[in-house]
Amino acid sequence: MSKIKIRPTESIINRLTLLLFCLGAIALVALSFSIQIANDTKGGAYMVNQLGLLRMKNYQLLSLIPLNKKEYDRLNIFIDISSSQQHLMLLKRYGLINEFNQLEADWQIQLVPKIQHAKKIDDIKAEIENYVVRINHLVQKIDQKTENKIYYISQLQQFFIVIIICFLIIQIYYLRYYLLAPWKKLIEMAEAISNHDFSQRVNIKSKKNEFDLLGHAFNKMSAQIESQYLLLEKQVAEKTDKLQQTNKMISFQYQATKKLYTSAPLCERCLKILRELEELVPLTQFQIRFYESEDPKHYQQISYNNEQKLPYCQNIKCNACLIPSKTNSPNGVQRYWYLQENEQKYGILFAYQPTEIILTDEQENLIMGLIEQITTAIKLDKQIEQQKQYLLMNERSAMARELHDSIAQSLSCLKIHLSCLQIQSDLTSQNSIELLAMMRKEVNITYSQLRELITSFRLRLSQTGFYTNLMELIEEFNEKLPFNIQFEYQLPLNIINSKYTFHLLQIIREALNNIYKHAKATQAIVSLKMDEDNIITIHIEDNGIGLQNDIKQDNHYGLIIMRDRVEILNGNLTINSLPHKGTQIVVTFKANKTIPFQIIETIKNGANI
Repeated sequence: MSKIKIRPTESIINRLTLLLFCLGAIALVALSFSIQIANDTKGGAYMVNQLGLLRMKNYQLLSLIPLNKKEYDRLNIFIDISSSQQHLMLLKRYGLINEFNQLEADWQIQLVPKIQHAKKIDDIKAEIENYVVRINHLVQKIDQKTENKIYYISQLQQFFIVIIICFLIIQIYYLRYYLLAPWKKLIEMAEAISNHDFSQRVNIKSKKNEFDLLGHAFNKMSAQIESQYLLLEKQVAEKTDKLQQTNKMISFQYQATKKLYTSAPLCERCLKILRELEELVPLTQFQIRFYESEDPKHYQQISYNNEQKLPYCQNIKCNACLIPSKTNSPNGVQRYWYLQENEQKYGILFAYQPTEIILTDEQENLIMGLIEQITTAIKLDKQIEQQKQYLLMNERSAMARELHDSIAQSLSCLKIHLSCLQIQSDLTSQNSIELLAMMRKEVNITYSQLRELITSFRLRLSQTGFYTNLMELIEEFNEKLPFNIQFEYQLPLNIINSKYTFHLLQIIREALNNIYKHAKATQAIVSLKMDEDNIITIHIEDNGIGLQNDIKQDNHYGLIIMRDRVEILNGNLTINSLPHKGTQIVVTFKANKTIPFQIIETIKNGANI
């Protein structure tokens, strides 16, 4: 589609061109008149000089009287003037050519014969002086004519100067009114537009020039920019509101995540979060139904806006169920969402939605995200509870196993021997004495095992981490031993999992306790390192007497427990011992990935465990 071109009806360029043309024409006319008048005066000075020469020649001839024939050539005084036709034109323009011709004729006809026949000066002097007067009179007329021409040129130039000044005044007025004023208005309008002021407009005349067209374009541009600017302001306001709403949703999700994963009761966490959710979505009267088992018939339902606290609430400081709700819409439908993961259902969420309101995609996503977070929180609570139960059962099982394998068997043996002792008739016999000694020894072993178990059960871990607890253990044995243990720790921070801490400390405690009680060592080394494959190595070494041949299996109950704990860690245990050359205990395991369990016992010339 071709665009319609708007042309000015009164062009400023054309007017300026016309003014300049008129001004140039006036200047050219004035210059041409001046040149023409100046050309009319051309040769005036020459004619005056030539006429002056005529006077001088007249006086020279007067002084030469009487003339001889050889000097008659001097009588032709007009020969130079007559040969210059260009300068004679001046006399014609001045209207003095007849007078000049009369002078020349009178000289040839009247004075030349008289001069030739004059015998003395007085005979011709009067005629020559009279002729010179006539020459002077002609010179005066030429001067007068020339001065009149020059005066005429001056008057003509003054006239044209006045005309040019008038044109300049008109042109300046036109430029100021038709060029400078609209130019300033356009600049003011441009500055106003740059300052976001779109109210100014340029007045358009009926007869349009270029500036009127520019003003019309500026007016149209300002109106369009104003409309676009208002539209952009509206869009920015809408985007700002949307971003603020999104920011509120993100902040809500962040705060909801923080509140969900706390130690507060689950009902308190959920109810506070759902009440805050009411401020972001047009839903009211949230309720949550928690399933206590896989059977949906057994559930616990909680909601806020209650008149009194729930009867089973055990937190006297919690008032989550008493939080007031927003005003409920009279016309609404109940919506529900399942709290489930895969096929496992943990509960269901209810809410009322007004029929005249439709949730946006962001609001739907916010609700679904919160449902996933609540589901995850419920799942983690259940897993933590199950883990606690598992740990408790596992610990009880370990205690029962250790008591059964140690004290229970010893006591059983003691019971049998006591029964045998009861049927003996004479307690002074050698058999009775040996039986009593055996019973005493068994009781001592049982007592020693009991002390080991008590020490193990009484161990408490601080909340400062594995390294701090290990340092406390090293300091404890530094006070017991006559020397300080060489300690080397090269593990990253928090690399030891909390579930390994107890067993590792017990292993190190048992090894140091053996050094303290049996090794008779003067030096001990404890080092913990980790290689490139994340394999952690615990190395405990002493320079004592080693494990001796006469040490029976029963006296190494602590080493048996150590082996069991390494098995729990899914690690490797290596024991190297030589008589009078010390003992080395090496434990290797991987905290985040188990390695094949293996126990290597190398006791040369010593007892096997």
